[in-house]
Amino acid sequence: MTRKVRRWSAAAVGVALVGGGLIVTRAQAAPDLPARSAEQLLVDVQSPTTRTLSGTVQTSTDLGLPALPTTQGTDTSGLTGLLTGDHTVRVWLDGTDRGRVSLIGNNSETTMVRNGTDVWTYASADRTASHTTLPAPSSPAPTPGTPATPQQAAQQLLAAVEPSTTVTTTGTARVAGRPVYELVLTPAAREKTLVRSASVAIDAQTHVVLQVTVDAVDATHHAVQVGFSSIDYATPDPKLFTFTAPAGTTLTEKPAPTGTEPAPTPGGTTGPAPTPGGTTATAERPKVVGDGWDTVVVQKVGTLPTGSDTSTQTQQAQQMLDALPKVSGSWGSGRLLQGTLFSAVLTDDGRVAVGAVPADQLYAALG
Repeated sequence: MTRKVRRWSAAAVGVALVGGGLIVTRAQAAPDLPARSAEQLLVDVQSPTTRTLSGTVQTSTDLGLPALPTTQGTDTSGLTGLLTGDHTVRVWLDGTDRGRVSLIGNNSETTMVRNGTDVWTYASADRTASHTTLPAPSSPAPTPGTPATPQQAAQQLLAAVEPSTTVTTTGTARVAGRPVYELVLTPAAREKTLVRSASVAIDAQTHVVLQVTVDAVDATHHAVQVGFSSIDYATPDPKLFTFTAPAGTTLTEKPAPTGTEPAPTPGGTTGPAPTPGGTTATAERPKVVGDGWDTVVVQKVGTLPTGSDTSTQTQQAQQMLDALPKVSGSWGSGRLLQGTLFSAVLTDDGRVAVGAVPADQLYAALG
């Protein structure tokens, strides 16, 4: 398989990851579709036959993380809430520059809307909204740190996958009532990663990625499932892409990305990295160690404030760190956060190392 084709395979995975939970009903008979090779499917996914759709996405995330003081009782209705638990997302797309994504919470809703160069976000929980004007029509809209549609997910995964991946097809199935082909991306044996495999479901007729599932090496259940439970390829109502802030909303204007900010942090945000206490460290570009599935990102984030700082945010951050196990080595010392799909180390000298790798890979990168 050529390098180019392998990269296409990674793209396919990213595309699907954004969508939602595992929706395939295995009790249904697999559709009878013409045979397609993995290489053919990877080409298909680069050229969807439609760029308009609306649908409901189910997401399920279980990264095997410990229950920390700062995560207990936390409101997960915001877009970052997609990082854990089960969620329902409504999606509307019309071309490449008009879209709407709404994360439905128990008693609240978080919405992001793009219409041309205008991007709005709205959180009903605290009735706040923000508006950004993009610098040019060709500029991509800022996206949440977590994918909200299968297409976004595939793009993010593509950036992390190198030719050190085996791509196979496992046949056909159904997702959201649509016939799909299934691809599986498996890291090569030499890759020191916590990811066992990632599977992608591609609509047999439209080539749109409808579902992505990521499995961890040491887990018996899916770590991430993102997929459509229902989908309609008709053009959405244009009114959906016009945003009007509800009465009583606090609206903030935010500057557009300039392209000069530091590279995105592992959480998906840009700009100077925030410390656990909420302060901002001097912006430094992260160091990337390794490639492919076992890439580690090391970023200087600063240390927690000391002395008289008794803010709630700082105290919560300190409680979170105290709950994590202490680790040390030739690289220094710090605290380890370890899940089934990724590991992170926050060092006492203010660095953070993150990757979909075992902890010893982080220690090597810090060294």
